[in-house]
Amino acid sequence: MSNEPDIAVSNAEAEAFARRIGLTWVSAEDTARLREAMITIARAGLVVPRVSSKFVQPAFVFSVAPRANGSKE
Repeated sequence: MSNEPDIAVSNAEAEAFARRIGLTWVSAEDTARLREAMITIARAGLVVPRVSSKFVQPAFVFSVAPRANGSKE
């Protein structure tokens, strides 16, 4: 049994999203790929840690990588 949530995105929803962002030229194959990507993105978004309040900063979750050259500019 999988712990992943069951997320359903229809072809019509994917087509509507594509139209909203200006992709009116996409083929049926492209729409199917977009639908798969939308499902993957939605699943990924569900596992991102959320803060309990808008006044709590997510500093304990996110960190900035150090610069490659070691400078602190």
